[in-house]
Amino acid sequence: MSDEILYTQIKKQFNLFVNPPTIPNYIINNLNHEIRPYQEEALQHFIFVQDSDNADMSFNHLLFHMATGAGKTLVLAATILYLFKEKGQQNFIFFVNSDAIIKKTYDNLTNVASPKFLFKSSEIEIDGEQVLLQIVDVFPITPSENTIYLKLTTIQKLHIDLTNPKENSLTYDSLENMKIVLLADEAHHINSMTKSDKRKLNTKEAEERTWENTISRLLRLNPANRLIEFTATIDLNNDALFNKYSNKIVYQYDLKRFMEDGYSKNVVLLQTNEDDLNKMLSAMLLSQYRKYVARDNGIDLKPIILFKSNKVATSMNANIEFLTLVENITIDQLQDIIQKGLIIHQSEKSIWRKMYSYYDGKDLEQVIRDLKWDFTKETTLNANEQSLLSENNALLLNTLEDLNNPIRSIFAVAKLNEGWDVLNLFDIIRISEGAAGTKTATDSEAQLIGRGARYYPFVLEGEKSYLRRFDFAGSDLKIIETLHYHTINESAYIKNLEQSLAAADIQVKEDKYYRLEAKVKPKIRKLEMFKTEKFILIGLLLQLLVTINHLKITMFQPPMR
Repeated sequence: MSDEILYTQIKKQFNLFVNPPTIPNYIINNLNHEIRPYQEEALQHFIFVQDSDNADMSFNHLLFHMATGAGKTLVLAATILYLFKEKGQQNFIFFVNSDAIIKKTYDNLTNVASPKFLFKSSEIEIDGEQVLLQIVDVFPITPSENTIYLKLTTIQKLHIDLTNPKENSLTYDSLENMKIVLLADEAHHINSMTKSDKRKLNTKEAEERTWENTISRLLRLNPANRLIEFTATIDLNNDALFNKYSNKIVYQYDLKRFMEDGYSKNVVLLQTNEDDLNKMLSAMLLSQYRKYVARDNGIDLKPIILFKSNKVATSMNANIEFLTLVENITIDQLQDIIQKGLIIHQSEKSIWRKMYSYYDGKDLEQVIRDLKWDFTKETTLNANEQSLLSENNALLLNTLEDLNNPIRSIFAVAKLNEGWDVLNLFDIIRISEGAAGTKTATDSEAQLIGRGARYYPFVLEGEKSYLRRFDFAGSDLKIIETLHYHTINESAYIKNLEQSLAAADIQVKEDKYYRLEAKVKPKIRKLEMFKTEKFILIGLLLQLLVTINHLKITMFQPPMR
C-alpha cells in the first residue's frame, strides 16, 4: 500500500529526474529552530505539489503523516510562511480537538519568551518587509497588507459557529469570497470517520462525521482554499481511509523511522511486582539519579515523572501518599532500600544496579534533603484537578523543560495523552494496576509512551544535539536518552502492551537484569533469629541463589569455538 501513496510517487520523481525545490530563505530565516533533514524533505514535497499547475484541483487537500515529536508544528509554521508569500494566502484557521492544544499553540505562535516560540522574533520579515501575525476571531473584509490573520479554535467550536451564525463569528457566507487555509492538527479526529457505511454510527461517530462534512464544505467554498492536515495516527490498513488519503499524504515519516534515525529517546520497560508506594519511591530515586548523572557531567536537567492511573480517585490518593512518603523518608530506610536493591539486582547492565551502586557511595543525608526539596506539593501537578484548565497550569505543562518551571512530578489519568508537548519526561509509572489491561487501554498507553519518547536535546561539551549520542557507548549518560516505563510483571498485560507498541511502531527494550527471589518456609519465619535478623538472612539466601545460578550458567555454557 505504501508504494501507492502520493509521498512515494513524489519521492520516485525526485530520485529519477526531478530536482527537489530549494527551501526559500525567508522560511529558514524566520523560524526559531533549525530545520532537520526530514522536515526539509517534507517541505520540499509540499512546495513541489503547490508549485504544480493543477495544485488547486489535485493538491488542495494534503496530509503530513509524521511521528509524535517530529516537529509537525514547525512544518506547519513553514507552510503558513510559504502560502502567504507565494500564494497570497492571508486567512488561516487552525483547529484541533482540544482546548489545551489551542492554548499551547497560541503560546508557541505569540509568546516570544517561550522556549517553544516558533519564529525568531515577534515580527516576521519577508523581502525586507515586516509581516504581522495577528490572532483574530473573524477575518477582515479588507485585509491589511503584510498581515497574516490566524484564527485558533476547536473543531467543535468551528462547527457550532458556522451552523449557528451570530455576531463576531465566522459564517459560510462571510467566507465565500475569501481565500482560506484550514490547518488541522491531530487530524485523525476528522478523518477517523471515513469508514464503511455498512454499520450504524454511534453518537460520537455521527458527531465526527458532521465535523468532517463541515470541513469539506469550507474547502469547497473557493478553488484557492487549502486543507492541510497533520497527524501521527492514520490507519492505512483501513480501506476507506486509504482510498481517501492515498493521493493526499504529501509526506510520511512514521515513528519507526523517527526512532531508528535517533531523534527519540530509547524506550525501556521496567517490570516489577512491587506495591504502589515502593514503585513510586523507586521511580523517584531513579529520576533523582538521572538528575545527579546529568549534573555530574555539567548538564542542566530537570527530569519529570508521570504517575499514570486509570481512575481519578486513585490518582488523587496516590498524589497524597507520594507526598507523605517523601516527607517521612529516613536515612535508615533509604540505606535498607539501597542494600536490598544491590542484592536483588545483580546484573551490571541493569539500570537498577547502576542506580543503587551510585547511591551506595553518596551522602544519604544530602540525598534526602534533595528529595524533600525537589518533590513537594509545590513541585507536583495533579492534572486531574479542574484547575488544570486554567491558563497558568496550561503554561506549566507547556514549559516543563524550563529550569524555572518548578514541576518535577505529575499525577494524571488521561488528559495528557494527546497534544502534550514535553521533552524532559523520563519516567512513566502505572499506579494501582489491576490484572491484564484491555487492548484499548494499552493502545492509549502506547500513545502516551510515544509522546514521552521525545528526545531532550542537552548541551554536552559545548555542543547541543537533537540526536542520541550514546547508543553504542558505555556511558552513564544513556540514562538521559532513555524513557523508562514502569509497569507490572503480568504476562497477559505485557502481551497486550507489546502488541500495542508494535502496532504504533514503538521500539522497546527491557532492562538487562535478573531478579532472584527466595521463599522462606513458615517454620523459619517463626524463629526468633528470623524476626530480629530478617534482612540479613534474606540477603544471605539471595546471595546463595546468585552463586548457584552463576554455577549453573558456567556448567551449561557451551564451549568456545
